[in-house]
Amino acid sequence: MIFAEGLALSAGWWVTAGLSALLLLSVCAGFVAGVLCAPVFQEWGLKRAARHMQRVYELTACQLEVAGRMCRMLGDFTTQELTTTQWDRLERARTNLIETWQLLADRQRPPAQLDETIPAVITPSAFHVEWQRSTVDSATQLPDRAAFEANLDLMMACSRLHGQPSGLLLVRMDKCDQLQKRFGADPVARLQAKLATVIVKSVRDEDLVCRLQPDVFAVLIPSLSPIAGSRVADAVRSAIRQHPFRLDESGPECLVTASLGYACCLPTEPATLIVDRAGEALSKSQAIGRNQLHVHDATRRSVTRVG
Repeated sequence: MIFAEGLALSAGWWVTAGLSALLLLSVCAGFVAGVLCAPVFQEWGLKRAARHMQRVYELTACQLEVAGRMCRMLGDFTTQELTTTQWDRLERARTNLIETWQLLADRQRPPAQLDETIPAVITPSAFHVEWQRSTVDSATQLPDRAAFEANLDLMMACSRLHGQPSGLLLVRMDKCDQLQKRFGADPVARLQAKLATVIVKSVRDEDLVCRLQPDVFAVLIPSLSPIAGSRVADAVRSAIRQHPFRLDESGPECLVTASLGYACCLPTEPATLIVDRAGEALSKSQAIGRNQLHVHDATRRSVTRVG
């Protein structure tokens, strides 16, 4: 009897020990498997997430391209002005898209850094440029291209002297060729002159408006930060959009809009760079359609759509 009880206790002990060893072995095996397989599962998860993000990107890009085509179709084929309710609905959708797009763009860009090329000995101060008006355009009495180039060099020289950034705004009338085919050269020339007047009235007194081509105007904006300069550019865009253009005093209103490109130039940068930046911003505005403004920020070296 005593022997049987001892045998039972011994068997129970071996069973317990075996189970404990099996449990310990399972835990160790699971730990080793987890350590070895974790990178594989992590890589698989990352690849799966990347595939989903790529699908979201493709869908977003396609929808934006479709929206752009639809806006161009609406502008090309609409024979009558949109109602206030219709325009407000489009405006709300546009504003929501811009805000969402800006959040995405801010996440993609690195924080803006101070430009280390500006000498520390220069203390930034506002300045005023004495513009040269040696040659003017006969139709608008604005400085022509030659005067523009001379005044651009003058503005950038003052910018370097005072350590202040300056800006250049390019404005091109939209659909000028179509307007000439519809109304003729002389009426369109009058519209261009009216456009020049609207631009002059919407900029600051210290800015200079020049005429580079019949449908292209340039605004030299001295001693202004990139943010403040973009606000001036947007004010010009809004003034053009809201102005009631007419072929003659008693005639009906004619839809006239413009594409705009603004660029900031830092004091130590050459004048040619500001022209290239403004031209790039203008090209992006023209590619989208009517009444567009793009801003080239000198500090981030990127082009951003405004409005």
